[in-house]
Amino acid sequence: MGLLDITNVISADLESGLSREEIFKKYVRAAPAEAAKYAYCIASIPSAALRKKYLKINGLLLVLLVSYAALTVLAALPVDVTKPTIFLLLRTLVPIIFAYFVFHFHGGVYRIITLWCLFDLVEDLLLTGAPTLTSALKLLVLFFIIIISWFISRKVFPNLKIFGTKQDGNGRYLL
Repeated sequence: MGLLDITNVISADLESGLSREEIFKKYVRAAPAEAAKYAYCIASIPSAALRKKYLKINGLLLVLLVSYAALTVLAALPVDVTKPTIFLLLRTLVPIIFAYFVFHFHGGVYRIITLWCLFDLVEDLLLTGAPTLTSALKLLVLFFIIIISWFISRKVFPNLKIFGTKQDGNGRYLL
């Protein structure tokens, strides 16, 4: 079973009223070797109360990610087709992919967004600075994306690391 299938099944179990620990035990009993995958999927799903509480901030992050992709293209105009444009394509498509996962409120992406945008912010500051208005707007949007994605990751998904699920001192997954 893939991560999407597992997440859908776990979401249904959560909606039926089972606790996260009960769901984890249920699926790990059937496949003990995949305990890390199940723990990650469970920890990546926000509770209904947290989803509702942070929905507007998450929507703002979604808008900022799409704006970031658009500003990346605008800042690169005019595009010189004689030079490789693969990096421009990557720097435009990755935020769109992030926006898809933010739309679905998937917890595993928020820390990755923070890192990606932090690297991009440092790269832009070191290489280009803010020579134009679109570059300055892009830097401002990047700054807000970093702050908001870090905030959501800390408040809504405290049991996730950059890759994987946190564990307590006894090696049990925090769900």
